[in-house]
Amino acid sequence: MSNHTLESKVALITGASSGIGAATAELLAGAGAKVVLAARRADRGNEIVNRIKQNGGEATFIAADVTDRSQVEALVQETVETYGGLNILFNNAGIEGRKLIPLAEESEENLRQILEVNVIGAWRVMKAAVPAIIASGGGSIINNTSVAGHKGFGTFSSYVSSKFALEGMTRSLAQELAGAGVRVNSVAPGPIATDLLDRATGGDHDMFAQMVPMQRVGTVDEIAQTVLFLAGDGAGFITGQSFVVDGGMLS
Repeated sequence: MSNHTLESKVALITGASSGIGAATAELLAGAGAKVVLAARRADRGNEIVNRIKQNGGEATFIAADVTDRSQVEALVQETVETYGGLNILFNNAGIEGRKLIPLAEESEENLRQILEVNVIGAWRVMKAAVPAIIASGGGSIINNTSVAGHKGFGTFSSYVSSKFALEGMTRSLAQELAGAGVRVNSVAPGPIATDLLDRATGGDHDMFAQMVPMQRVGTVDEIAQTVLFLAGDGAGFITGQSFVVDGGMLS
């Protein structure tokens, strides 16, 4: 049986220059999708595109900042012009803000920065992408949220708030678009070995691993595999759901 389960599909991934986004871009390209990688870091993004092409896949990089509406609109337009449509969106761009910090010491500026990227940025991308996905005959939107979109974590309230908001947005949009052939789901990772986790913890992954029944943090490939499933026809009757990938953290 062919591994090209996404043959002829066009996928757009934000925050694709590293971590979960990069791993997902490579996996979806390996499954046959034409992949557009979007991020601010062109050097890193083009490295991944070159790797995909060396492995026989098809990909392109487009520099875009999700906090800039004109860049987001141009990103979707260029995706459609390059590959003829859009079927899959992985809304992955996100920031964690400052390190773990009590609310009383938090700044409004930090909260606003997090919401601007994690909530409003994701909203901008979906607003631009939805008409293109519908025009392409429907497809799948996957938002990258977090276990922090299901459970509170002390000293992390700004980030948690942003992820709860994105979970709600996912479910609402799933209701709105079900009749148009667009499925909208989220993947909610537990602690994953990424640059984001390094920054949030100062590199001490053990503090989160101890909260996971499996006694380890996850890998970017484990999240990418979930996105691949949600992007494909095997998830054709699934919408408005949050797939928690957390080693049992929320069990």
